[in-house]
Amino acid sequence: MQEHETNEIDLLSLFKILMNKWYWILGSMVLFFMVAYVYAFDMLENEYTANASMIVLVSSDELNQDQSYKYGQSLAKTYTELAKSDTVIVRVMDELGLNYKHNQFRDMITITGVSETIIIKLSVTSHDDEEAMLVANKMIEVMQAVSLNYEGFDNIEILDTAHLPEGPSGPNRLLYVAIGIILGGIVGVGGIFLIEVCDRTVKYPSEIEKRLGLRVLGTIPNYHMEEEIETL
Repeated sequence: MQEHETNEIDLLSLFKILMNKWYWILGSMVLFFMVAYVYAFDMLENEYTANASMIVLVSSDELNQDQSYKYGQSLAKTYTELAKSDTVIVRVMDELGLNYKHNQFRDMITITGVSETIIIKLSVTSHDDEEAMLVANKMIEVMQAVSLNYEGFDNIEILDTAHLPEGPSGPNRLLYVAIGIILGGIVGVGGIFLIEVCDRTVKYPSEIEKRLGLRVLGTIPNYHMEEEIETL
C-alpha cells in the first residue's frame, strides 16, 4: 500500500515537473517542426508515379476455360519476376539511355498481379514525370518482347499504357512535419526527465525519507519578507 502511494506521489511529481517546464517541450516541438518543415518542403524532391497494366491471355485446346484462367493467374506471378530481371532492366535502360544502378532502378518499379485476376499492374516512380511515363511504357514493351523468346510466355498483352502524371504522388510532406512535431515533444519530455535524473538536490520531504530513512518532522516554508512588508 505504501509503495503504491509512493508511486502515485512520484508520478504526480513528474507531472508537476512537466507542467512547470512546459515551455521546454513547446520549444522543442517548435524547433523540430521548423526543421521537419524545411526538410519536407525545401529539400525533398517531388515524386511522380506513372501506371500501366497488362493482361495475361491463355488460349489452349488442351485446357478448358477455367484451367486457362488459373494458368493465366500463375503466369501473372511469373511476369512480376520477369519485370525485375536483369534482362528486362538492362534493355530498358539501354533503350532509354538511362544511367541507374540495377538496384536503384528496381526500387523505382512496383509490379503486382491483381488478386484473383489475370491483370498485372506496373507503377514507376521517378523525380521526373516524363521519365516515369517513358519507363513504364518501355517496361511493358520490353516485357512483351522478351516473353516471345520463351515458349509458353508469348501471351501477354498491353491493357493500359502509362500517361504523363497529372501531379506529384509524393512524398507525404505533412507526415514528415507531423513526425517532427511528435519527435520534438518526445525529445522535450526526455530532456526534462534526464535533467531531473541528473539533478541530485533534494526538492521534496519525501525524498529525504526515501534517501536517509528519516521521518520529516517539519519543514520551513520559503518566506519572502520583502513581499510581506509591501502588503502592509
